[in-house]
Amino acid sequence: MKQYSSILVLYSPTAMKGKIGDFLLIIKQRLSLRYSIVECMTGSSSQDMEDLAEKNATKFDIIVSCGGDGTLHQIVNGVIKSNARPLVGVLPFGTCNDVARTLKIPFDLNKSIDCLLRLNVTDYDIMNDGEQYGVYTIAAGYLTDCSYSASSKFKKKIGRLAYVGTGVKSFFKFKALPMTVIADGERIHGKFVYMMLVNGESTGGFRLNKGEELCNEHVKLVMIKKKNIFASWFVFLRLFMFGIKNIRKSKLAIVRDVHKVEIENHSNTPFTFDGEKIHFLKKKFIVDKHIKLISG
Repeated sequence: MKQYSSILVLYSPTAMKGKIGDFLLIIKQRLSLRYSIVECMTGSSSQDMEDLAEKNATKFDIIVSCGGDGTLHQIVNGVIKSNARPLVGVLPFGTCNDVARTLKIPFDLNKSIDCLLRLNVTDYDIMNDGEQYGVYTIAAGYLTDCSYSASSKFKKKIGRLAYVGTGVKSFFKFKALPMTVIADGERIHGKFVYMMLVNGESTGGFRLNKGEELCNEHVKLVMIKKKNIFASWFVFLRLFMFGIKNIRKSKLAIVRDVHKVEIENHSNTPFTFDGEKIHFLKKKFIVDKHIKLISG
């Protein structure tokens, strides 16, 4: 078994609602119980975090994302670019922390550090769109703009409740998405109010995909057809209240396990990719790599 002796914590300056600096000493002290080399670094932008991960991936056995899912997205992309394969850990101190929920990592500081000391390792699929890698979700439609429309200041102040406030305003403005999706060769065409590719159990802080296998070279495709605002909204509500399994038999829902998906976005509607806004008219997503994440 490989011996892990060095660990780097890359922390977002907004982690713990901007108070992460108060806890760096205890993080380093506790990690020093197991690791002979412990360092902490931060960057002023998302590109900084990605660059730091790429630069240091060959120097450390473990790189830890301290922040939210956006920070983890940046760090994973940096690690993949490096061609090195350190373990990736998570200290979940962002807004929703969906990947940490999937990995069953507690949100308590000391308990999440315990996970880094125990070193339970999970293989985890990631999605490639030809430009970057996605760790857990690609989505468009109902309320998905909340992840990038809610201001950092608002999220820092009230956490994921910021998404609720933004979502209420955006719901009544939403127009259905005309799109064509080729899912492992199957052509799906129509107007939809919501679509999602997801790996893992959690999205937006909701456990939608309980028991999902994390490394089988497939992710879950979920699409909700447009009918009328109440019928489509009801299916969407069931999805977020009871999970994907609850809507599988709905005539308005399409659920598939997919390896490769090509999306033609006929209205150029913005998508969210691990919480960040992206635009495209046509794009292909494929599950073509996995990484090793430290779980709870």
